Amino acid sequence: MMNSTGDGKITRTAKRAQDGHRAEGNKRTKHFNVTRNDTLIRDQIEEGQTTCSLIVTNAYLGHPLQQRSEDLPENPTTPKIDANESVRHLHSKDSSSKLIALDTQHPLSLRQQIPQQQEPISASTSSQLCAQCEKLDLDKSFEEASKEYQKVKEGSITLEDDLKTAPDGRYFYKDAKIIHHFQDRLSRPSKCQLCCFFRSLRALPERFERYKLLAFRSSESWMFQRDELQDSGIWNEIKDTVFMAVVPDDEHIPPDGHEENWLEKDIPAAGAIYRLQADESRDTDPNVLLRARELFDKADLSLVQVWLNTCRKNHRSACGPQKSREPITKEFRVINCTASPPVVEKRPWGTAYAALSYVWGSDSADKKDWPATVLDATVVTRELGLQYLWVDRVCINQSDDAEKAYLISRMDIIYEQADFTIVAAAGSGASHGLPGVRSTLRKPQPKYKLDSGSLLLSMLPDPRYDILQSDYWTRGWTYQEGILSRRRIVFTQHQVYWECCSMATHESANMPLFVKPTTSDEDSELRMADFMLTGIFKGDAYSGGSLSDQDDLVIIKDDDYRRDYGFPIRYEATARAQLRGLDEHIRAFSKRKLSHDTDALPAFLGILGMYKQNKLLHLLHGIPIWMDRIAGGETGPHITFALSIASWYHRAGSDFHLFSSELYRRRDHLPSWTWAGWDGPVSWRAPPNYEHSAYMSDIVMLEGLRFLWAANIYLLNPDRPTSIWLLNKCSIDDLNRENPTLIKIKSPHLLKYFYRERTKKAWRWARIAGRSGRERYQAESPDWDKKWHRIAGRLYFIGLSVQMTEDEWADKHHSGELISVLVFAGTEATSVHARARFVTLRKVASVSAGERWERIGILSLIIPDVSLCNCVTVQDFLNEIPVVRKPDAIVIQ
Repeated sequence: MMNSTGDGKITRTAKRAQDGHRAEGNKRTKHFNVTRNDTLIRDQIEEGQTTCSLIVTNAYLGHPLQQRSEDLPENPTTPKIDANESVRHLHSKDSSSKLIALDTQHPLSLRQQIPQQQEPISASTSSQLCAQCEKLDLDKSFEEASKEYQKVKEGSITLEDDLKTAPDGRYFYKDAKIIHHFQDRLSRPSKCQLCCFFRSLRALPERFERYKLLAFRSSESWMFQRDELQDSGIWNEIKDTVFMAVVPDDEHIPPDGHEENWLEKDIPAAGAIYRLQADESRDTDPNVLLRARELFDKADLSLVQVWLNTCRKNHRSACGPQKSREPITKEFRVINCTASPPVVEKRPWGTAYAALSYVWGSDSADKKDWPATVLDATVVTRELGLQYLWVDRVCINQSDDAEKAYLISRMDIIYEQADFTIVAAAGSGASHGLPGVRSTLRKPQPKYKLDSGSLLLSMLPDPRYDILQSDYWTRGWTYQEGILSRRRIVFTQHQVYWECCSMATHESANMPLFVKPTTSDEDSELRMADFMLTGIFKGDAYSGGSLSDQDDLVIIKDDDYRRDYGFPIRYEATARAQLRGLDEHIRAFSKRKLSHDTDALPAFLGILGMYKQNKLLHLLHGIPIWMDRIAGGETGPHITFALSIASWYHRAGSDFHLFSSELYRRRDHLPSWTWAGWDGPVSWRAPPNYEHSAYMSDIVMLEGLRFLWAANIYLLNPDRPTSIWLLNKCSIDDLNRENPTLIKIKSPHLLKYFYRERTKKAWRWARIAGRSGRERYQAESPDWDKKWHRIAGRLYFIGLSVQMTEDEWADKHHSGELISVLVFAGTEATSVHARARFVTLRKVASVSAGERWERIGILSLIIPDVSLCNCVTVQDFLNEIPVVRKPDAIVIQ
């Protein structure tokens, strides 16, 4: 790998490297390369066990309105499939994998029942176009772009594929086709209807005055990971298409250029533009990669029915119910959606039902007995062939505290066992309704009809972005409802989005669903191909998509939305992937809003339940602990508890700072040493390249580390006379029985020096730039890497849950108001250096039992390899950390 240079240039690094930073000064560097793990498929092909064909299937059910609920089978996971299912084989030149394209079109008889909306705007039905738009021949532009990109695919034309640097330091690609410069006319309202159409689809609206129209290949869109797609067996058989996008026209970026992340973030947030020719079929073509689907006022529930059938047939165990879960034994009530009006009935556990996940809201209309969202959900449930719907507010007796407490504690099972979950991701309360159902309106799809009869059609904002920006995504209780559901039918303000455990798609995307077998068996289950964009309701592995189990995957940046491709196998993540997933879920959940502080852990219990099959992983008040021997014989609970309480800290943004101080509120009913004891967004990642889950999995899996140490920790319950000594063997039963809330550290090691000094940078950390699926590059240093400081000669990082300056932090330590206690220290498996992890404590009011402290932050020191050269024993190692040992115990509440 070439080093980054100091002249503003960027140099190429490993292909498909994960977003992160790379250390240039370490002798042993952790790599962020993402490598495919298709050994099983490749071996099967080499042994002749896997055929090399692309299979396109059409599977339809009858129209849902024609099915009566009493005629439905008891088990909804075994639907009736059309006996005339067709299978067509397409030759594949690439024998590297077996892929199947599921055609998700629905029969003409179903399509004709979709209500129509008003005709699209056209030049003939509106006012005259402006002079500039009159000159546009968009049909010709689409044709020319399509021909040019086909030559690129054939290899007769080569595009510049590398990432370039603009004069102002930004990064861009120069491989689009310029169609038109709008100058500044999209920055203001216009009577020209074509200008209005384009103005509504600007990427980064209102931030620029000048815009341009670019053409791209669909294979370059955010929907696919390009390198995986081109390596697949369907690449030479599939027809690529062209879409256009309205993007800023910036003087620092050439006309055919687009900024590094526009195709992955800003264009999908605005909506790509496709063309449907007048004589072009609206059906899904299994030979065409991607087009836009025309939408109407009403949600296309017959298309949703096709997605549901596809999942039931092909994702049997991945999206099927978990048979081992304990049943609901008390008061299981559901809404009978076939009754008019709907009624609530008691039904035996095991009855097929759908569930509703929504925001209750606070307006008077939201508090009605049967608000619009609930009534719309009964219609969706009935039209998709189920009779019963579970809604918490309606199906739980809100005046019976015992029943409410029991059912809330079983919420994870209720959503896991639902055949599908209807998610209301539009509006701010239950009165809003489901857009496109009954009389609830949804935002119209921008479209423009050309004189030729061709239709310009927006694919609409990617529904993932709609969901991420919704009130639904901010609420604490809806987090586990969405995550634990097996099949989600999400109603956004624009369209319907589907996500199950093996497939993600949406109403406006007209494309085959490419999937691959999970085993070599003839009747193998199928999941979405690795090159296709996955969903946002993350499973136990959370990050990495189909590559989440990769041992060398390290992610050190907290993103609001991490784009992954391909689906992991449900509940089969490795311990390393599970630890990362748990940290990620805690981070994501901690951003959510809760009406009551006491819900902080109850609203997260379902997520913790995803990890119960790993009997060695336990969570004490939300803190991860490994309950087995680790690192060649060390006591797992002792080491990993110390590591975990010294790893999390509060940080609202995704950018690192070497001193992070943000003000957050305590939840006094929980300990200060757990993230759940505070109201605020949590991070488990700290600069320079620290990922808690990666380090924890290293010490769990490795036979040993050169040095590994943790403080002498006891766990106590103030209402019980006994304590748990973590250096001794303890069990999950011990922790559950004692339910400790206090930490006692005997003979603690306290930070000896507090004042920082500016230092010459020892290393350079560079951001990894470039799109997923392309070559990745080292870019500029991140903001936090502009300057470095040391404490007692050690590079440091400080993260606080209270506000203060660095000088105040030092002064309060000097006065004794704050102390930082060493709780964990150890060498790294992937570096020659070591880390010392402290918890920073603030003195609270003394009690009869003695002095108490509360955790308000962390301190991390890097112990360089030169300081370890002469260390032989653990005590030698501790001597290299600037601490002083005190005889008295410290109690943290």
